[in-house]
Amino acid sequence: MLISDGLNRSQSNSVLQTKQVTIPPRFKGGLFAVKKVLAIDTTTQACSVALSLGNSVSSRFQLASREHTRLLLPMVNELLTEAGVKLSELDALAFTQGPGSFTGIRIGFSVVQGLALGGDLPVLPVSSLETLAHTACRKLIIEDNYRLLPMFDARMDEVYWSAFEWNGVGLTRLTQDNLSAPETIILPHSDLPLAVIGDGWHYSERIDLFSTIEVSTLLPDARDVLTIAVPEIENGALMAIDEVQPLYLRDKVSWQKRKRLRENNLMSNTGI
Repeated sequence: MLISDGLNRSQSNSVLQTKQVTIPPRFKGGLFAVKKVLAIDTTTQACSVALSLGNSVSSRFQLASREHTRLLLPMVNELLTEAGVKLSELDALAFTQGPGSFTGIRIGFSVVQGLALGGDLPVLPVSSLETLAHTACRKLIIEDNYRLLPMFDARMDEVYWSAFEWNGVGLTRLTQDNLSAPETIILPHSDLPLAVIGDGWHYSERIDLFSTIEVSTLLPDARDVLTIAVPEIENGALMAIDEVQPLYLRDKVSWQKRKRLRENNLMSNTGI
């Protein structure tokens, strides 16, 4: 089943809603076994899609700076076609709502919005930083206790970041998702080794950290969106798409003003 490219729909200007909506009829009755969940991530220069069929996961992942619009829907179509699954047969959609690239977040949200409305599907938004932490645990095969600092370059000398602790079995969130200058990142003292992950890794030298630091340029993967989302969906944590908004942390107007100010300062310093 091919999905139309005409999925862009107007977005509400309302504040991000976090309340849980009424679960659709097919999910009523408490716990249920999720069989089919489609996951999407477009919050960085990577574009990825994953499809869980309960006992198996298929996925697509591609580095695609500024190519998300061209790649995302074909990836979705490929996975659904290969699995012989129609959009309306999915149980839910899961996606990274941010933080990350303004454009990437907007593209991903627009596609999820169109899919949710077209297939009458509930959704579950997850953090891109938490997704990256799970990606690191899976791809780096972290077995011992570790602290993880997923970090995205937010431009303008700032980073999106959060902190987690891995106990060899699961992740514990230590902080909320944040936007700040690298120097202002403060983590509780710990003797556990620390892994800085993501495309903001090059800021690690500017952070006052006590632990041994390892860095990785990993990016979030939609397979790990499923890791977060499926257990939550099985417990009924579902939302309607019209009650979800992208999570930018920094509004675009503020970013543009700061960009112009920085450019003006550079021009003044160089005598232009």
